[in-house]
Amino acid sequence: MEAQHHSLSTPSTPNNSSSSSRCAPPPDSDARIVVYFTSLRIVRRTYEDCRAVRMILRSLRVPVDERDLSMDAAFVAELHHLFGGVGELPRVFVGGRYVGGLEEIRQLHEAGELQKTVQGFPKVEPGVCDQCGGYRFVLCDKCNGSHKCFLGHKNGGFRNCSVCNENGLVRCSSCVTVSL
Repeated sequence: MEAQHHSLSTPSTPNNSSSSSRCAPPPDSDARIVVYFTSLRIVRRTYEDCRAVRMILRSLRVPVDERDLSMDAAFVAELHHLFGGVGELPRVFVGGRYVGGLEEIRQLHEAGELQKTVQGFPKVEPGVCDQCGGYRFVLCDKCNGSHKCFLGHKNGGFRNCSVCNENGLVRCSSCVTVSL
């Protein structure tokens, strides 16, 4: 079944410049809802904005590819590639198209446009993943979360693990959303 996505009329806000709305899509996002956010509470406003967007998207009961910048530096690199920097968080893409941050998502949700936009995506049941507990990452099986692999004394000793990120984590295979 092919997804039917309604066109978005993104509200005009100072954070929504025309160059941002025409950026290249993130990797593997053409048939997904992708949200870049942080789970760190260092800057309260940013954390609360990210939390609010995630709650709005969860209320729609659609699969969301949540990319937490505090858990994997590769997501930071993706944003640098897409926007020339990280900028303000959160950042939301629907079907490969940049939609905006909290204000844009909130306005679209209150106007009922966000529900129309995601109606082609499959519905998901609310709940927490049994494998990762909702953190979206698990310890790497190859290095047991150390990010170091022992190659033997003859081969130079320890090397960085090629499977996991800098924190010794890999994305949870149960949580990664299924594309349409």
